[in-house]
Amino acid sequence: MTSTSTGETAEKVKRNVAEFYDRTYLSYHQGHYQESGPYSPLKYRQSYIEEMVEDCHLPGGAKILDTGCGPGELVLALTTKGYDVWGVDISSAMVKEATKTLEGGGFRGFRQIRQGDVENLEFADGSFDVVIAAGVLEYQKEDARFLSEMNRVVRKGGHLILNVTNRSSYVTRSEELYLRLKRKPVVKRLLHFFKNAILRKGPISDFPSRRVHRPKQFDRELAVFGFRKIRHNYFRFSLLPAPFDALLGSLSLAAGRYMERWTQSPIGFIGGGYLVFCKKDSDLRQEPPCT
Repeated sequence: MTSTSTGETAEKVKRNVAEFYDRTYLSYHQGHYQESGPYSPLKYRQSYIEEMVEDCHLPGGAKILDTGCGPGELVLALTTKGYDVWGVDISSAMVKEATKTLEGGGFRGFRQIRQGDVENLEFADGSFDVVIAAGVLEYQKEDARFLSEMNRVVRKGGHLILNVTNRSSYVTRSEELYLRLKRKPVVKRLLHFFKNAILRKGPISDFPSRRVHRPKQFDRELAVFGFRKIRHNYFRFSLLPAPFDALLGSLSLAAGRYMERWTQSPIGFIGGGYLVFCKKDSDLRQEPPCT
């Protein structure tokens, strides 16, 4: 159903992700949310998630869990709307940054963000009306343990909102090729020189390996784990494949922002991210099949 990232153990994969975000938490927060410029795919993703939460028609104080909560921008937005929101992230630095975000947003002493493993959450069965997992599943070793845990903590009749990287998009395919090239020392040095010395956009980052999914297959997989898809949004659009999109600068960003209007259109599949809104119809009564 999905492609695997590397031959590393699940623990090694998690450690790589935690170490990466421990190093880059501040630039991540600034680059994607605080100083994101004319187009931030993650801001669009958050707006789609907020719309999905609104469509759940939850009462005030309903419990929501944001797994992989990052710098806490979504936790802040939903808490401001009156929901009882919890956040979990594998990076201790991100947990601190998220807590700082909530306190800066007026929620002094906010203590509902904690460090944790999304495949082994410290919450009781059926604890949440909605669970959100944005940018999380592709950094797990496989799907089964994660989706089984999502089924466990979402109450029956509750909702799950999550995204994966869209394997069918030319954006993803070009990025995969680019990432493979970056692992070659000579190519990495050349790319570093071009990005840092010529484009003045800083050093090349060693982003953690990720897995990719085909949307239709992923919809069927969600059903196996007790979730019925309601609808979807595509996001993270680009006029040109990576790394050529960087050459167009602000023009490329303007094009990506324009293309977000295709989020639910028939050509939306060209977007690199696939966000799914689904409802939990059933509990898992037996060990789920491996994916």
